[in-house]
Amino acid sequence: MKMTVRPAYLIVCVLSVFIVSCAASKTPPRVVREKPKLTAASCEEANRLVYKAVQTMGYTIAEYNLARPGQAGRISATKEGATDGVVTITCTESSATIDARNAVNVPSLIGAAERPHHFVNSFPMTYQMVQRREAYQTANPETGTLQLTIVPLNSFESQNVLGSDMQASGILPVRVTVLNNTPRPYAIEASKIFLVPEGGGRVAPVSSPSGGSALQDMTVEPGQSASGFLYYPAGNYSSARTSVIDKENDEREGFSVQF
Repeated sequence: MKMTVRPAYLIVCVLSVFIVSCAASKTPPRVVREKPKLTAASCEEANRLVYKAVQTMGYTIAEYNLARPGQAGRISATKEGATDGVVTITCTESSATIDARNAVNVPSLIGAAERPHHFVNSFPMTYQMVQRREAYQTANPETGTLQLTIVPLNSFESQNVLGSDMQASGILPVRVTVLNNTPRPYAIEASKIFLVPEGGGRVAPVSSPSGGSALQDMTVEPGQSASGFLYYPAGNYSSARTSVIDKENDEREGFSVQF
């Protein structure tokens, strides 16, 4: 009787140990986090958004090579206390893709205060935030107002938009955008859009450089927008001033834009 019970007991014990050991050695499932795909509609947009995203993150642009169709672009960014970053831009005539990486391989042992993965982790979120904000502002203009935007272009923006660094030749290009969300037409006089130097006074636009096209006098009807460039002697300016004409009563309305 005892001979038949013990073997059965032993077999059960062995099976139990086998089942437990198999369960303990099973590898847990691996979670793979996909890298977000960053895109833009054109080379110019990609260059601009990358530049703005890097600055928004508090990094300094150390070097840049602008992307063109068939020619990859590269922007190097640096920040004290964080690993340098590099963003590459590859584009065609109708689209662009963006890839952000650390400038160097990060060692496995590194001080936490140096934030080795800050750039590569933060850039995609910042880029998408800047992209969505621009899209929202374009799709949701403030109603009932005439919006006049006057923005001087730095060397990077001048090369990206106009194809050359005009400041290097003594010319400051300025982008002027008018968005009429009122029920009244307004006239814009390009020659009366003045820049104000930091020391005071006012400076009128000069003739467009060779190969450039300047903003012309125009009337912007309700619901319409217009955009163009004006050119000024290179210098340090604090603001811009101008006036527009309400075509229904021929009255002038003044504008002052701080830089």
